Amino acid sequence: MLKHFFTLQWKSFFRAASFKTNLAFKIFMIFGAIYFILVFLAMGFGSYFIIKKQGLGDPLRVVNQFMIYYILGDLYIRYMFQKMPILNIKPLLYMPFKKSQVVKYSLGKTVFSFFNWMHAFFFIPFSIVLITQDYDPLAVISWHVGLMALFFCNNFLNIMMNNKDAIFYPMVGILAVLGIC
Repeated sequence: MLKHFFTLQWKSFFRAASFKTNLAFKIFMIFGAIYFILVFLAMGFGSYFIIKKQGLGDPLRVVNQFMIYYILGDLYIRYMFQKMPILNIKPLLYMPFKKSQVVKYSLGKTVFSFFNWMHAFFFIPFSIVLITQDYDPLAVISWHVGLMALFFCNNFLNIMMNNKDAIFYPMVGILAVLGIC
């Protein structure tokens, strides 16, 4: 079933009238993704030592102090730029698919979005540096898994809030107040 959905989307991409425009846009997106990957990798490896050198305190504590703002910024950027999981439904109307299968496929597709995985390029190197600097490995891995879970929560929260300003602005307000406290 998953293969069938994937094949239908692949054919839709290549058969679209705006194929060349979409292809050029995808190429620019790949270059942008490579740039952000390199920046996040450099920040991940270097931030521990920069924080230590500046004398700002424990690097893990400093990163955690700003995490609520980072998560809030991530939610805002997702809201503005992340495409929602849409599937061309017309070809599927004539086939015996359950609605739940289509919804699961669409939501599952968002898990592989660059917006979910770009954070790993900062937090994996940062976690490696923490472990090499004698932090408890189990605590660091638990911290890392917890942060990645928060980013996936942001993903599904964004899907729920998209095009619903009545949900978005109160949520941003609540997170901002929590960040100030």
